[in-house]
Amino acid sequence: MNFPHDHFTMSYGQSRDYGIDYRTLKKVTRLPESVLLVAIAGVWGDYSDIRCLFIDTEGNGYWRHVYGGGGEYIIQELDLNAKKLEVGQMIIVKA
Repeated sequence: MNFPHDHFTMSYGQSRDYGIDYRTLKKVTRLPESVLLVAIAGVWGDYSDIRCLFIDTEGNGYWRHVYGGGGEYIIQELDLNAKKLEVGQMIIVKA
């Protein structure tokens, strides 16, 4: 899968410039289990939240809103700091 950007976290303006509109993705409170997901981008809201965007192998997009601070923006079901994700990184939420 090819993405037109090479950094995961970005401002809303940058996401707009890359043609990424998180509002078109399904907003979820938890990422789906046992589904291969690919990290697309993390769009900053302000300094306390980030919108983490993923796509599955069938082309379904997911928007997972994560709150944090002090450099820690933990996606609970992954036990992973969203700031450490990379574009194109593949993940699976274990059941």
